[in-house]
Amino acid sequence: MFYGYIDESGDQKTNLRTLSCLAGHWSQLFWFQNDWERILEKKNGELKAQGRQILSRFHATYWSTKNEEFEGWSDEEKIEFIDKFIRLFYRYPVVGSSETLNKQDLAEVFPEAQKQGHIEHLAHVFLLMYIVQYFDSRLLADTRYATDRIAFIHDETPYKGVLCDTFEGLRNDIGIKNRDRLASIECKGWKEEVLLQAADLIAYENFKVIERKLAGAEMRIPMKRILLSSKFAGRNASIPKAALQEFRDKADKPTLDLVFKYARMKPA
Repeated sequence: MFYGYIDESGDQKTNLRTLSCLAGHWSQLFWFQNDWERILEKKNGELKAQGRQILSRFHATYWSTKNEEFEGWSDEEKIEFIDKFIRLFYRYPVVGSSETLNKQDLAEVFPEAQKQGHIEHLAHVFLLMYIVQYFDSRLLADTRYATDRIAFIHDETPYKGVLCDTFEGLRNDIGIKNRDRLASIECKGWKEEVLLQAADLIAYENFKVIERKLAGAEMRIPMKRILLSSKFAGRNASIPKAALQEFRDKADKPTLDLVFKYARMKPA
């Protein structure tokens, strides 16, 4: 069984929304998780001995901006800490799939979503569709894993109903060749699923990749280092406006109605 841990990132300033999935076989993820917990536990031991704020978890945004539980950290301490987590991507084989879209593009192609206040809903539909399609065509299509299934776990979100309905629709979509091996999707909190913290790291760094690319800036060091690992595979892609427009132009009304239904919108 493969498990895919999904988290999201983005901000209002850029209008970008990113959905990322970190997946692997449980035989490897089990040890990845154990090591992740040990790193956090050891750091908390050091922080407690120094009389400082301990960490409830690794939170990529707070780590990057040195806010909340990371307030007062030096740059050197920050880098030393993230380096320990990055080493796990060199130790265990995992695969990532990240998709980003611009919600303004989505609003221009699907003005109904903007009018109904469901842009985020529709964004989650498209992003999950692209992620599942990637795993269907790459991981599940690999002959080494001809009988393996995949289950997805998403961090708690107001859009969990949207994600569940979209996933169930994909399980019945004839365009998904390995749809019978899509096991399940469920939303859980980071306290229940430690690996959602790793998914948070991947989601945040992939969002920053697209953000900085659009701004003409270089990729951040954490993502550069993760990509250098021979045991990390996958892709980071953005969904262009042209692709959204092509989907709308080619989709028949029943297909559009389904997508709108998943996004809690009125029929097309």
